[in-house]
Amino acid sequence: MKRGIVMMGVLALLLGAPPMVLAQRPLTIRLGVDGAVQGARDVIAIRQGFFKQERLEVDWRRFGVGREGRDAMIAGAIDINATATTPFLIGLEKGVPYAAVAVNSYFCGTNHIVVRKESDIQSIAQLKGKRIALARGTVTEYIFAAKIAPAYGLKPGDYEVANVADQKDRIPTLIAKAVDATGIGDPYVAIAEHEGLVRSLGDFCKYDALPFVATVTNKVIKENPAGVVAYLRGWLRAVKLLKEQPEKAAEVYWQEQDAAGRSVPVSVLDKTLRRMRWEPEITPEIERYLADQAQDLLKGGGEGRLNSIPDISKALNKELLQKAKAGL
Repeated sequence: MKRGIVMMGVLALLLGAPPMVLAQRPLTIRLGVDGAVQGARDVIAIRQGFFKQERLEVDWRRFGVGREGRDAMIAGAIDINATATTPFLIGLEKGVPYAAVAVNSYFCGTNHIVVRKESDIQSIAQLKGKRIALARGTVTEYIFAAKIAPAYGLKPGDYEVANVADQKDRIPTLIAKAVDATGIGDPYVAIAEHEGLVRSLGDFCKYDALPFVATVTNKVIKENPAGVVAYLRGWLRAVKLLKEQPEKAAEVYWQEQDAAGRSVPVSVLDKTLRRMRWEPEITPEIERYLADQAQDLLKGGGEGRLNSIPDISKALNKELLQKAKAGL
């Protein structure tokens, strides 16, 4: 009996059964979602069913920083992840087989240096001799060391960096007075400000736009390009919601924050999301940015983390985003 059913299926194919019969199986992607506001478009796409509309099943995991997602890619645990440019470049030099397929966001307006609200520190210049919580190997640490600290006359050795990898741990570390300041992004900044715990010394936009790039393993690009395109289509639907219906987008993002135990009014998250720039194209400006940052890291920017310049051009894939846009 089973053999007969199989033969009927084969005959149906041979006799011209519609090809869409085979295409109904959902595509699958393993996704890393950033726990900070850079992960908002993924959260929104998941909660609004935008990936499912593209017949894409998403198996997702949350990471505290983009670097952790990159390391999960190295371990073969996920297929797609968004990360800042510094860990992206470090990964390329180390031979991580991945490519940037889009710009997740520009997040300088949501990334701040903050102190306790009652602190007498009023300027970054006053951080001399102080402890600052940052995450080693991240763009936040790099920009602080290479651009922000020098702008206030601070040299390496003038301050101590406490390596606090996960952003959710930095405000508690600050409040416990284990550090004097921290570099941290939204929604953690917005929530701590709302609760009256911290005061910002300023965001990063004066010093760097802080692009966040969406990366995909080369294996998945080769073996499952349709899945990547479907992911990007769902992702672009989320961008449209963020731009055209920001209040609704904030409500959806609030649901995720509330489920994670972070209680904050929707209006606070709405303000936070509006501080982001959602421009997905890999532009010539982004290519120059990556080349310039690689040179800085080679020369010794931050901690001089690059020993050689990786071939950035081979790690940029613009075609998949264009296919995704054409399908909307």
